[in-house]
Amino acid sequence: MRLNKNLFERKLGLFFMVLWFAVMFFYITWDGWLYEWRDCGYDGPNQHFDLDMSDMDYEYTASGEKIYHSTNNLHNLIYLCYFVFFFGWLGLLFDIEWAKQWTMATTGISVVAALSTLRLSDHVYILQIVYDVVHLSGIIMGCYLFWKYNLKIRRAIHAVLFTWAVYLSSHLIFTPWPYWENQGKAYFSINQINDLPFFIFGLEYLLVVALLLGIDVAASLINPRLGNRFLKIAVPFGLYLSLCIILIALGLIIVPEIHINTCP
Repeated sequence: MRLNKNLFERKLGLFFMVLWFAVMFFYITWDGWLYEWRDCGYDGPNQHFDLDMSDMDYEYTASGEKIYHSTNNLHNLIYLCYFVFFFGWLGLLFDIEWAKQWTMATTGISVVAALSTLRLSDHVYILQIVYDVVHLSGIIMGCYLFWKYNLKIRRAIHAVLFTWAVYLSSHLIFTPWPYWENQGKAYFSINQINDLPFFIFGLEYLLVVALLLGIDVAASLINPRLGNRFLKIAVPFGLYLSLCIILIALGLIIVPEIHINTCP
């Protein structure tokens, strides 16, 4: 791969690449979860850095109750917003057209994720701040790309289908085996930013596929006709905002509430 000849994009891509790897290091080493912090602050037993990547320990009781003994944040490495972040810097740094297009096609995921985590008191916690960095990085790169380029629907279809593959992978990774007997019993939210109110062995994500593609098709048809570059940003982001409001109104965005009961 060759570096982007556009110096601005190369510098932008380099900045976000360094930030992306910093986030990776944080996810690998920080064990604490937001839910424990809400209960006992930084005094919680998992609120620390370490290099032990095998310390996620939980169990289900006979009654189906989930009990956590210790936690880590490796699951965040397979979350969709982190992939949007990755495609953004990859496309900008190396001038990879499909990566830029995939970022544009999936920026809505970062927008909805950011708008779904507006509990202001959470945003002083270190892990939530890192989540904010991930969301905002994807959004900023998406804004730039919509400002400069037009979305191609063929690329958008590939990108959205890839998010479905990531979603299915997260199901398989986070759910105890045998998967089909433990549907919905993952140790963390297997629905990325939120808990969908239903499970159909991964087919429930078709709703997300349809919504994302609907917005991408609209943006790909409208934006090429716009002469104002700021409108090219406003149109897709206005659609994402409308989508988020509709999903919240329909009760389809349910931010996980987990009580891990690990406080001393």
